[in-house]
Amino acid sequence: MTKFSAKHVNPFVEAAMRVVNQVAGIEVRRGHLSYKTKVEPSFGVSIIIGIYGYLTGQVVYSLDGVLAERLVDKILTGKSPQEKKIMFLDCLGEIANMITGNATSLLNEKKDQLLNITTPAIAAGTNLSVHLVPKPALVLGLITQYGPIEISIAVEEKETLQEAFRALQHSARFNYKIEGQTVTITKKQ
Repeated sequence: MTKFSAKHVNPFVEAAMRVVNQVAGIEVRRGHLSYKTKVEPSFGVSIIIGIYGYLTGQVVYSLDGVLAERLVDKILTGKSPQEKKIMFLDCLGEIANMITGNATSLLNEKKDQLLNITTPAIAAGTNLSVHLVPKPALVLGLITQYGPIEISIAVEEKETLQEAFRALQHSARFNYKIEGQTVTITKKQ
């Protein structure tokens, strides 16, 4: 069973609220919190970013098309409607990058290990079929005056090599000893 920790989730909420407000001038407040057995975006625009390092999984930002258009419109003020249309998906991907980058920076401050993120994948439209990691997700709702944002966080903490060997040692017929980069395996008596 996947365990969720507030220390892994709160940075995404903080980062989303701060980034959307700073780059688009849109006020954001906390909404619902729920659990899903798998990631299922609720709205017509989804931005998917993978996370790897001491946490692995995906973060999916789901928002209504109206809100997505408002975000892009506010960020690209001064651009022509044609330019906004061309830059629409890239702009949304960049917002998701900024949120996820801010969140992973906050998480990295608390660990001696690093998190990395993938390039965002963006799906927009109706009747889309998107295959996401088959992991349970904690779903965080955010509310703006233009519509909701839903952040689905489906990540799990990876065991360190030493933790994995300790677990093996209790159940196996061998002893495992780690010294620096060397692993010594001996048969139990």
